[in-house]
Amino acid sequence: MESYELCIENFESYLQINGCIKAERDVEEKLCMMFHSGTATDGKPLLPKRWDSLFDNEAGSDVVFFVGSEPDMWRFPGHRSILCNNPVFRAMLEGPFANTESKIVIQDVDGRAFDHLLRYLYHENVQLQSVDTALTTLYAANKYLCLELVDICVKYLDEHITTDTVLQIYQHLRFYSTSVNIEDENDHLGFPSAPSLKEIEESYTSKRDIDKNEKTMSQCCTSLLHNCYHFIDMHANEVLCEESIEDLTRDALYDIAKRDTLGISSESILFSVVEKWCNRECKRCQLQLSNDNRKIILGDRLLFSIRYLLMSSEEFLYGPMQSGLFDQIETAIILGHILKHPVDGMSPRITPQILDFLKRSRCTEPYSPIPLSTRTKRKVTNKSLVSNKFTSKKEKKKKNDDQESESKCFNYTLNVLASIFD
Repeated sequence: MESYELCIENFESYLQINGCIKAERDVEEKLCMMFHSGTATDGKPLLPKRWDSLFDNEAGSDVVFFVGSEPDMWRFPGHRSILCNNPVFRAMLEGPFANTESKIVIQDVDGRAFDHLLRYLYHENVQLQSVDTALTTLYAANKYLCLELVDICVKYLDEHITTDTVLQIYQHLRFYSTSVNIEDENDHLGFPSAPSLKEIEESYTSKRDIDKNEKTMSQCCTSLLHNCYHFIDMHANEVLCEESIEDLTRDALYDIAKRDTLGISSESILFSVVEKWCNRECKRCQLQLSNDNRKIILGDRLLFSIRYLLMSSEEFLYGPMQSGLFDQIETAIILGHILKHPVDGMSPRITPQILDFLKRSRCTEPYSPIPLSTRTKRKVTNKSLVSNKFTSKKEKKKKNDDQESESKCFNYTLNVLASIFD
């Protein structure tokens, strides 16, 4: 069998003979068979190190990607023999519905994110430098079933969760954790930039591997979403004051407002946030700021996710009561319960179940984030140390109590024996 250096030299000579424009597929496939048969310790396919130079290299490029949309469209040279190690690119370039064109347009992926995607596929180092780039790269990694790249993005994002970034990350992650189909969300583009799942299943990768990949990627994103919720719960007052709260969807805001573990200092703060979001949404939808329109925009779910019965009478009077979002009967029912003097009255929106929810206290009992990065691992470790310290104190107290009890029992036994012998 020819040596590795000789194979590479033959391959480079072949490129030079053909004007460095396009290599024959049989030569590329031969190299792939020789050097892709093994698997590295981290589970990645073994690629010849000299092939790393093919990233951002026009030599041997047999496909070109135009990524993004004007005026920010990027051009990337690619090599089918390398890209087809990925199941999505394999279906795109070699499957039954393969794109035979040498130029492929991908409109729904950010150019910088696609650059990171290719770096990963060519076994180059991926170095994320901003939350925005990490989120767009996460989108690309999910779309092209790159589990390890998803893990890189998730770790980076978890490490950089702050009051400034948590809502942006949270909103983005709901896209994956709620099993929303990425391609369905982009049907308005006119054509998909990646093959459908059916096309991928019909290519060379087994459906079991794809299902496993998708499940694991979803688990990574769901774990990060859990940590976003944890951060929001622990820093509720600060996070809810962020301007980006107004950019959340109604469902995203509802999922925060309804949480029993939301560590908000006052329900009046949450009502102010929801009312501000509602007014902003009306403006975005070009609606008049009438009470009827605001009620429609909010919906009953979001409006009654606030625990009004935990407010003081002053907070309710100067906030919700003057908002125009409740009619007279609803106002009387809520205020009556706050003052501990329920009034007779019926409202279709305020059912007994709603009343039970409105008076339910929010639980401030701490819970742990999932250790995904140094930040969360440190928090879990610190909590464990505090817990162990508390447990140690309890055990020490119990030990002292036991010793005291044994001492009393011993003295009592001596007294009984002394009485008998006397």
